[in-house]
Amino acid sequence: MLKRVVTATALTWLMLAPALAVEEGAGAAPEDPCSQQLAAVEEAVATRQENAPLSEDDFNKVNELLDQADAQCTEGNLPEATATLATVSGLIQK
Repeated sequence: MLKRVVTATALTWLMLAPALAVEEGAGAAPEDPCSQQLAAVEEAVATRQENAPLSEDDFNKVNELLDQADAQCTEGNLPEATATLATVSGLIQK
């Protein structure tokens, strides 16, 4: 009897785990254009830090600008957020 319970539980988890993973991953991508731009620039910053780290001052400035762009996105101000993200892109391309 115990063997049947363990087998049934294992089969349930094998079938349920992929469904949970798909459901969790489905909401991971930002839906609005501002959040998409912000995510892309944040990824570029992370890549830059891995490959050729910015100075501490530049990195702090970039993080401040990313916070500012995030606030602008939250407020629905896409033009200002886009301009702020362009500034960040320029700083990480130096």
